[in-house]
Amino acid sequence: MEESSRLFIFSSELFSDFSTQISLYHVSSLEDIIKIFKQNILNVLEENNFTNLIKLLNERNLHIHGYTIEDILVSKKDTIFYICDHDQNCI
Repeated sequence: MEESSRLFIFSSELFSDFSTQISLYHVSSLEDIIKIFKQNILNVLEENNFTNLIKLLNERNLHIHGYTIEDILVSKKDTIFYICDHDQNCI
């Protein structure tokens, strides 16, 4: 793992455990992270013609809770962060 990348994993009933590395050099907000994460999973779904899953993913509200962008930017390189599509009150 690169020093400037962090691992993000999907916490989702449908898309559970999809994971991707995101470079911290390319983000300045939680929304940037979510946008990159979503594009990465969309790329996988599109490459494999999962049209129904693409539609379902586009209907989901992806979010990160418990962390600010500052927390992520100063985190240790082996820290794992979760992106979920559950109710905003999930843990």
